[in-house]
This record gives sequence, structure tokens and C-alpha cells, in this order.
Amino acid sequence: MTLAEIWPVRRLRVTTSVLELAVPGEDELAELAIHAAAGIYDPQNRFLARTPVAGWESGPSPQAEWSFLRYYWASLADWRPNRWNLVMAVKVDGACVGVQEIGAQDFGITKTVSTGSWIARRFQRRGYGKEMRGAILHLAFAGLGADRAESAAWSTNAPSLGVSWSLGYQSNGTTIRAFDGARQEQINLTLDRERWESHRDDIAIHGLSDEVLELMDGKPAASR
Repeated sequence: MTLAEIWPVRRLRVTTSVLELAVPGEDELAELAIHAAAGIYDPQNRFLARTPVAGWESGPSPQAEWSFLRYYWASLADWRPNRWNLVMAVKVDGACVGVQEIGAQDFGITKTVSTGSWIARRFQRRGYGKEMRGAILHLAFAGLGADRAESAAWSTNAPSLGVSWSLGYQSNGTTIRAFDGARQEQINLTLDRERWESHRDDIAIHGLSDEVLELMDGKPAASR
């Protein structure tokens, strides 16, 4: 048996006309670790559970790369149907440009997911942020049958907030955090199924089998 047969989540992909979200293999992990170590602007609070850079920080090489890899592997090791976090590589023309995550706790009951992401510095300001968020929301709502998606960003992070507003998110209050020794305001955001409207026909989900749905506390589409 292949690893993808044993762990079918590895076959999960989401494609758009611009980019692809895919579970990273060894080569993609190495590429992402190098990007991570080069430094990124964290769009979310590292103390908020299931955020993209929780558990690793920029630092000297190779410790920074190791930190990112440990975070990725910890997400796999901690996976269970009622508490999971899917870390996907964002690929453009075959090259990794960043990470898009989606996670949930008790998804079968809450039908709620949280998302987070980062883009390597040299690939920022190209519109990938909105495209990859749109792709992961398609997986959440059209694929998994979610009713609600949540996200968060610092009040000073205009690009991340702009992506959320453009996709129909609404403010869900604020949280005051201590970050880097300073007081920071975090904007909490939510998007429900009624406000999520996909008018695109170029987003496709691949590999979302009944086995994968079971591993994500979901149900096959025919039974929803």
C-alpha cells in the first residue's frame, strides 16, 4: 500500500485557475521551510489556537526551518476526527508560495472551521491571499458542508482584513492580546453559509473521498 492509500488526506487538493492547494510532500515541505525561515509577516495572533504560525517563529537557520517542520508534523501527529488541522501548500506554476490551513474541533457538531495562512515575502502583493482563501472556503462550504468559517487578524494588518472583507466576512468582536511585549488588538471575523456565495466555476476539489470525510468528522455529500 502507498502512503496516500493509508492516509487518504494526502490525496486532497483544491485547484483554481490561478493556484493549487495540496498536502505537501517532502520536497514541498523543504521549500516551505526555507520560505518560513526567510521571515513572513504573521497575519494572526500566534497565541490563537490553529493559526498558521502558532508554534514556530523566525530565527536563525536551521532552527527556524526545524521549528516550521515540527509544527507541520505536530499537526499530523495530533490529528483526530474531532480535532484536526490541515496544512496545505499553496502552489503557483508548480512552485510553493505559502501555506493555507483549515482546522476544526468537533466539526460534526459545530460545522465550523477556522482558517489561517501566510505567503512568502517575495510572493506577496500578487493577489494570492484572496485566491487561496477563496479556494479553502470552497473546500469548507462546498466540500465539507460547513455552516461557518472563522478567521482573525491584527487590527493593523490591512491586507489580511481586506481579503476577509472582500469575501463577505463580518466582524465578530475584538480580543486584546499581549504580543512582542505590547498590547495588540485582534479583529475576530466570521463568514456564514448565507453570506458565502461562490459565483466561480474554476474551483475544483480533488480526492475528497468518504474516507477523508470520516477523518475530518464530516459525512459523504449524499448523506448531508
